Amino acid sequence: MFSRVSYILLFLIAASTLAANYPDKPITFIVHSKPGSAIDITTRRLTQIASKYTDATLLVENKTGASGIVAMREVLSKKADGYTVLAVTKSFISTVLMTKSGIHMDDFYFLACLVIDPEVLITNRKAPVRTLEQIIRDAKEKQGKQKWLGPLVGGVDHLMALKTWEQLGIRGEWIPFEGGSDALAALMGRHGTVYVGNPVDVKGRPDLMIAAVSAERRLPDFPRNPTFLEKGFGLKHEVLWRGYALKQGTDPRAVSYLTDLIYKVSRDSSWLQFVRATSAQPVFLAHEAFSEMVQKDQLDALKYLRLAGILADTTRIHGANSTRNGFISLIVFLLLLLTLYLFKREWFSADFIIPLFLIILSFFLYGMTIDFPSGKLSKTAGPAAMPRLWIYGLIIFNVWLLIKNISLKNRPRKEDSVNKLQAVGLAGLMFAYIIVIQYLGYYISTFLFLTGGSYLLDYRKTWLILLNSVGFTVLSYFIFYKILQVPLPTGLWG
Repeated sequence: MFSRVSYILLFLIAASTLAANYPDKPITFIVHSKPGSAIDITTRRLTQIASKYTDATLLVENKTGASGIVAMREVLSKKADGYTVLAVTKSFISTVLMTKSGIHMDDFYFLACLVIDPEVLITNRKAPVRTLEQIIRDAKEKQGKQKWLGPLVGGVDHLMALKTWEQLGIRGEWIPFEGGSDALAALMGRHGTVYVGNPVDVKGRPDLMIAAVSAERRLPDFPRNPTFLEKGFGLKHEVLWRGYALKQGTDPRAVSYLTDLIYKVSRDSSWLQFVRATSAQPVFLAHEAFSEMVQKDQLDALKYLRLAGILADTTRIHGANSTRNGFISLIVFLLLLLTLYLFKREWFSADFIIPLFLIILSFFLYGMTIDFPSGKLSKTAGPAAMPRLWIYGLIIFNVWLLIKNISLKNRPRKEDSVNKLQAVGLAGLMFAYIIVIQYLGYYISTFLFLTGGSYLLDYRKTWLILLNSVGFTVLSYFIFYKILQVPLPTGLWG
């Protein structure tokens, strides 16, 4: 008979044997953006060069969507065995902070950073405002109306703009675009004053120039362009970094193997040439230094996102806002019911009360989206925009129903009337829905509300009621959680 100690020893030996064979299957690098993006090209080049130093099969897989959340979820859904590696960029920090996806940067083990790309201010060399001094003077003259261009609201470049305004003692207006190329085109068309980007953005664009670089020294490829530091401002370490991470808890042997492999790539002459060709700086920041940089950048992002009013303390206000908006909606609904009963009793029917209730509910749901991040604004739909479009459609449709039913032709018949008890019950059910949503969460509360409301209004086709309630709840789940990556309140189940 084996003792307990013997079983433990056998387990440790077996585990060591498995780890010693790492890697014995393909290692997949997950990239959050489409093929051809900077991080995609970087990762494919890395795996190509890494093949010189390992016999393992290295794959690159693109998992696009939700500004990186889909890719992060993909890695976190796998075993922490070192066979799934996440390509990470600094932009992930804002994504995690703004989307309320349930993902945290601490969920990852930051393996190594290989590229840092200094942030720069880019201007149109044919415009009257080109240099840093001219930017400052023009911004003060325009009193906050100077247009700064770049991708996204709350992204890396927007945060750089916020830091720059603070350092320079100026204010500006951030104009977000769907992508960097659109913003650069606007700058070339002189529709803005400053573009926040990286040195590679001016290559092949002779009309553009760098006004200031966030670095300790001038860049070798741009020796004529000054740094913030030499102009007397402390912006010297603002960079866009690119690196690689694993799921937290990955076996130390796999971590060691991958760290060694990436280190070899970072010293390869082909790799150094590849990175420098983009005017970026090749580095090797191992786990400790990389994690320290991520932590600092996360604190900075929190500070400036809150300073700009982009990120609120949602843990404190979200529940309070939902409850407050719910009570306001309930009071408005009760007042409208009372008005109908007193002055237009012939309209006091299901044909009027149901559309009226759905309109009020739509405004309540709209109030919940106020806590959602606004996303990219401008041309693209952020997390708040898509549900709002759905809500607008719901309001328009139900307003049309009300107008239709007001006409003489469609005036409700007496036998269709909702009795007083049903009207009071519907109001009470809404009141209960507003309360329990904070505890049971949106999905369960909505299912119960739709089912109960249907029975209250004398619908008795159980299978159809359940089908509609389940269908609407599942649709909400896919829209908010799977597509937008912005989950609605989950209550005690979250």
